[in-house]
Amino acid sequence: MIRILSVICVLVLAACSNPEEQTRTVDTRPSLTIANAPAFSTFSVDDVGIGKANDFVGRAIRVEPGRHIVRVFAEDGRLIHEETVFVSGAVVRQIVLPGVPQ
Repeated sequence: MIRILSVICVLVLAACSNPEEQTRTVDTRPSLTIANAPAFSTFSVDDVGIGKANDFVGRAIRVEPGRHIVRVFAEDGRLIHEETVFVSGAVVRQIVLPGVPQ
């Protein structure tokens, strides 16, 4: 009798559980990465400071589709690279700095 009541209680509790739902959003914005950046250099996209350029070697920053001006600055604040890029779709665009002196 106790066994039957236990089974009934388990079935009642299992019937009361709500279904679980997960929603995922896929981010299809384009991304920018930096390559060959000098140590301690910083970069900006559209005059917004992003951070140290070396932090984005192998790591991307998402941007809105369209035209962007990417600037890389030396540790002393001197502009060492400027590039205008156009990105769209889910593309990853790599900004490669030409042989910049360290």
